[in-house]
Amino acid sequence: MIIWKPIIILSLYGDVMMKQLPKNVQDLFNDPQSVKVLATQSANGMLHAVPLGSLTAPTPDMVIFAKIIANETHANLETALKKGTTVSALAVKGGEAYQVRCKPKTSVTSGPIFDAMAEKLNARGMKASSVWVLEPVEVLNQSPGPNAGKQL
Repeated sequence: MIIWKPIIILSLYGDVMMKQLPKNVQDLFNDPQSVKVLATQSANGMLHAVPLGSLTAPTPDMVIFAKIIANETHANLETALKKGTTVSALAVKGGEAYQVRCKPKTSVTSGPIFDAMAEKLNARGMKASSVWVLEPVEVLNQSPGPNAGKQL
């Protein structure tokens, strides 16, 4: 059994403060049946979107994913970290979809976050070189209907 220990990350980026994920959003990101995509931007402005099965929200104030072979995504996250820009995580299942804009915080190669992710991946025959930790700053409903695009 994997037990996540919350990490308290307090930060302020201009007028953007960390956002707690509502339980239904966190649950969707943690649902193994949902499709999860991370969108980043390169230093020269090219957009890059990639499906990431390991993209999860272990606590309401943290989104993480394993770097397995995501070299372009990793480079783009390094750029976003230096520039203080956001990346976008999307989780979709059926008619439910939520977008979480996040600030990259760090890429870890050891410790409880890495160890827990490594355990999950090892059970599936995969290995991570690092785990990215992202901080949610905005949550948008992207489900079809009248609330699409509205901030939660």
